[in-house]
Amino acid sequence: MANLLILGASRGLGAALVEGLPRKGDTVFGLSRSEPAWRRRRSAIRRHWIEADLAELGAVQNARREIGKAPVDALIHVAGIWDEAPFEEMHDDEIAEILDVDLRAFLAFSRGLAPNLKRADHAKIIAIGSTNGLDNGDMTAVAYSAAKFGLRGACQALRQHFRKDGIAVTCLSPGSIASEVAYADGVPAALKKHRGKRMPVADIVGMIRCILDLSPAACVKEIAMPALKDADI
Repeated sequence: MANLLILGASRGLGAALVEGLPRKGDTVFGLSRSEPAWRRRRSAIRRHWIEADLAELGAVQNARREIGKAPVDALIHVAGIWDEAPFEEMHDDEIAEILDVDLRAFLAFSRGLAPNLKRADHAKIIAIGSTNGLDNGDMTAVAYSAAKFGLRGACQALRQHFRKDGIAVTCLSPGSIASEVAYADGVPAALKKHRGKRMPVADIVGMIRCILDLSPAACVKEIAMPALKDADI
């Protein structure tokens, strides 16, 4: 039995992880600003919604109140927002929000929940980056790309920091995802909608499950996972 905490769990990939990642006996905590649809559906899995805005400094305290001193076996940072306007037209507040949600919140939760992670047997921290945070990415969303590059650097440093505690840290950088097609709708629906150009969310769920199932001796440092038809990275 494991306790999983997913940051950014209201929709898209985050909601897919809440629904598809836990196994019987697991407890999953899904944190988001808006109420997720999965909260209203019955499930054999223990699922708890934590209401919090990752752009705000108090989000970690909300999670700590809900989780208490329970061990956290996996902390998975999925939340991400991107540039809605050309870089020159962005307001400072927009850039700050992207960096807060995509990067600062990951650092805040890794620090704030460190006691819970250390109480687990060989916990894992997984940050969902992006192929736009890799070298030679072709996206022009400056703030988003900066945050995703920062996630990779944070994971490298956190891996060294938590090595003595037996906590493995992974950065998974996917490419194009059919995130608007629900996990429950299945792989064929996602492939059909995008004619095979975007990965179903089930692919990312499966990759994360693989990481979580590895022995305590293994540490997956980084995975680049573009869609097959994405531009070369």
